[in-house]
Amino acid sequence: MSGKRILVVDDDHTTANVMQLYLENFGFIVPEITHSGAKAIEKAKELKPDLVLMDIRLGKGLDGIDSAEAIMKELNIPVIYVTAYNDEETLARAQLTNPYGFINKPLRDTDLKTTIRFALDKNKKNPAKKDSPLLEDVLHQVYSLTPAESRVVSKLLDNPDVESVADALHISISTVRTHLKHIYRKTETNRQSSLFHKIITGPVAMIMRTGETEPEK
Repeated sequence: MSGKRILVVDDDHTTANVMQLYLENFGFIVPEITHSGAKAIEKAKELKPDLVLMDIRLGKGLDGIDSAEAIMKELNIPVIYVTAYNDEETLARAQLTNPYGFINKPLRDTDLKTTIRFALDKNKKNPAKKDSPLLEDVLHQVYSLTPAESRVVSKLLDNPDVESVADALHISISTVRTHLKHIYRKTETNRQSSLFHKIITGPVAMIMRTGETEPEK
């Protein structure tokens, strides 16, 4: 698979340069290094790379997760996340974008090479990924959440702070907490961490990955 073009996106210039060195040693081509989410989307549209290596945390503006989701949905280009962060909320958001893999920092050349080759092979076998169903629709299907409850879960995945969710949805904090009580009961969880774990490891994640919204017969 040498000769494949890989766009590198990382706001840390040293890490980006190390990735470029590894990739070129593997025989890949790095047509560009970008350091922001907006620039990554712009360059992905312009260069049409075979793969994007995306840092999750990109400082100001769009983060890596929002940028990767746009690239995968609009351009059907596979994305691998590169990150030093492993908090559950961030990983839950990232997982629901259906990436082609994760690579942890500090980088190891063997992990990088194996994950990239797996992603390129997977994309070759499945070049036209189905559009993922909306998370809120899947939450209703699997757990019978109301539209309001599904919106709360969706916002919590973006930011687990209850006050921020209330502001984003233009509702009171007490209303968010009431919704959470119902959500916990319906999903058989009792706190945000267990809720997020259930979403990223259970049927919701499976449906989001496969695009199959109808229950099996």
